[in-house]
Amino acid sequence: MRAPTHIGQRVAAVLVTHNRPELLLQALAALRTQSRPLDAVYVVDNASDQPEIVLDAARFGFGDEERLTVLRLDTNLGGAGGFALGMARAFAAGHDWIWLLDDDAMARPDALARLLDAAAGPAAGAAALCGAVREFGDIAVRHRRRYHLPTGIERPLPRAAYAGPPCRVDTGSFVGFLVSAAAIAEIGLPERAFFLAYDDTEYSLRLRRAGLALWLVPGSVVEHLRARHTRLRAGPFGRKHYFTIRNRIAVARGYATLPLLPAVLALLFGLLLWLVSGGRLRRGALRILVAAIGDGYRRRLGPFPEALARLQQRAVAVRPFGGSASH
Repeated sequence: MRAPTHIGQRVAAVLVTHNRPELLLQALAALRTQSRPLDAVYVVDNASDQPEIVLDAARFGFGDEERLTVLRLDTNLGGAGGFALGMARAFAAGHDWIWLLDDDAMARPDALARLLDAAAGPAAGAAALCGAVREFGDIAVRHRRRYHLPTGIERPLPRAAYAGPPCRVDTGSFVGFLVSAAAIAEIGLPERAFFLAYDDTEYSLRLRRAGLALWLVPGSVVEHLRARHTRLRAGPFGRKHYFTIRNRIAVARGYATLPLLPAVLALLFGLLLWLVSGGRLRRGALRILVAAIGDGYRRRLGPFPEALARLQQRAVAVRPFGGSASH
């Protein structure tokens, strides 16, 4: 029998969901079968269209209502706002560690135990830990990265790191990201104004700026059931591209140490993303690109701008050959 890990410490999971009850059901079932049981699970329902279905999925998926809390939002706060809310509730409840996952993140049964083992062993003193993320049957290296502070250039961790012992990393996505309450007390919550994309990168860099360590634990694995059509380059160019470009520029402006080069490189990234994405020539796509660059440079954050949202609605409504509009 496995020896208990971190006896006396309380661990909560925060899982953010939006309109994906089937995936939520699977993600919670994975949490329910962790070899190191969770003390609490907070499901943040980010204004799903059918909250009663989400509630039923959460109750059925986790199966222990005493440890389950569903936080229903009437307004979609994005991933950043959802994680911030869930972390705030878990932190206020006195949990020592908070584990962040999306509703399409399926943690292997020993994923949490391996993170906590590392925190008690080779990664002792870590403020946060993250495991390996797998997508489409392979390691998704973009989830764990090095960040070159002078230029803001990001590089995926080399594949060899996933075959070795726990090691330090600069940034990690919130797919299986375990953060200590002590770190939250020092640096606060994720920045809600990022809404979507790069909130986890900013949070990782905030840890680093405070002198706190983030570690990769390769043996802790999360299967990320990401659909291929959700990749940015698949298009159509729109909201997700806006947030990715805007927030990457904002992070470079806020953390990179050279005054101009990081912003220029982030701008070039935005142009390249526009060029390789589907739907880049659709009506409004270029205006979305220009707005993302301008808002990122000025660090003007928040939800998708209403003017662009109206523009996209008009663009979708006008379809050739008499096709019907769909949203």
